[in-house]
Parts: sequence; C-alpha cells; structure tokens
Amino acid sequence: MIPAIRTEKDIEEALASPSTLVFLLTGNVANIEEVVYNLKKGNKEVFVHIDLVKGLSFDKCSLEFLKDVVGADGIISTHISLLKAARKLGLKIIQRVFLVDSGAMESGIVQAKDLEPDFLEILPGIIPEVIEEISSRYPGNIIAGGLVRKKEQIFAALKAGAKAISTSCKDLWKIL
Repeated sequence: MIPAIRTEKDIEEALASPSTLVFLLTGNVANIEEVVYNLKKGNKEVFVHIDLVKGLSFDKCSLEFLKDVVGADGIISTHISLLKAARKLGLKIIQRVFLVDSGAMESGIVQAKDLEPDFLEILPGIIPEVIEEISSRYPGNIIAGGLVRKKEQIFAALKAGAKAISTSCKDLWKIL
C-alpha cells in the first residue's frame, strides 16, 4: 500500500503507515521543501506528483529544484518528456496512465515500453481484467491507483498483476 497524500492533513497518517513509500499529490513551491523534509525524516521515500504541485512548471528547472533543493526521490507525471528529463537528472520516475479507453491503454503500454519507468501507475486501479492484460503485455512494475476504496479491490488488483496499490483512502494505508 502506498499512501497518496492529497492534503497536508494526511501527512501524519501517512507517516504512521507501514509503507516506506508515499506519493505527494499536494503542495506548492512555498511549502514543498518542508513537507518533503518531514516525510523523509519519517523514513519515507517521496515521489512528488509534479503535475499537481502549484507554482512549478513542466521544465528542467523545476525538476532540478525538486531533486536538489526539495530532496524528492522521484516524480509522478503523465508527461513523457518531463519523465525522460527527470530520469536524466537521476530521479526515479512513475509514469501515470489514465485508462479512459482502449486507445489510452495501447498508447500507455507503448510509451511505457519505450520509457521503462521505475513504475507504471494505471488509473483507475479497480479493473482486474485490464490490470491483468497490461501486466501480460508490459514487463515492468505496475501500480494500481485511483478509486481504490475497499480491501477486496486491493487483493483483486494484486492478484491481477499489480505490484503495489496507491490510494488516498486512509483506512487502507495500514494494510500490508
């Protein structure tokens, strides 16, 4: 289970979770350094969803800021060029793909095979048949995220081939 932190109020619960990895889906340029510092002080590996941090642009300068000043371990994004630039800087990368239709799934798989992200996060993560199809066609690590609200959904996604689950549902953060 990977806590997906949507508000600053969620940080304490994420710190109390057994996960060593967190997704930061909130923040702005004024507070991101302090938030990441506190999470890392709690022995968490922090992936910042760069698309959701207010005040950052989608450029190399923002990536350097996240790596060198903020101390982020990696980024999450849907932007392939940004992920490629982050990798060149030594950041870990999570490619996020929204499965709105079969075309999005096909292009996401093709992009992931080319990019070879550390993780491919597919959303929504509650469709075991699709997770199974993607895991049979993509050899990398898959994270299922989005709309995961029940234990049964977690186990179904894992059985279908996901290596981890990300969720903002705090009740699920302590499930191993």
